[in-house]
Amino acid sequence: MSCSGFDTGFLGGCSKAWIGMVILFFVIAIARKWGGEEVGVDFNFFIALAGGFIPYLVLITIFGSFKIALVAGLVIGLLCGYGAGQFIGGSE
Repeated sequence: MSCSGFDTGFLGGCSKAWIGMVILFFVIAIARKWGGEEVGVDFNFFIALAGGFIPYLVLITIFGSFKIALVAGLVIGLLCGYGAGQFIGGSE
């Protein structure tokens, strides 16, 4: 992200967008660990990351809202991870 059009100050729009990507990664990684390895549900980590990051980047570009993009990225990423795990198995 180039941060053009965002506030580049301390905890402005640009830093919130980057923090959202980090939160998205860690939530998907924790879901893989708890759901995929501990409980035994198939979870495809790489498809979940792609399914979470692509909508996140598109929505943050269109709306410029960190919260809307984060919620949509989390929901779509987790659905993609568990859904792909059921069809093609886990990524391990």
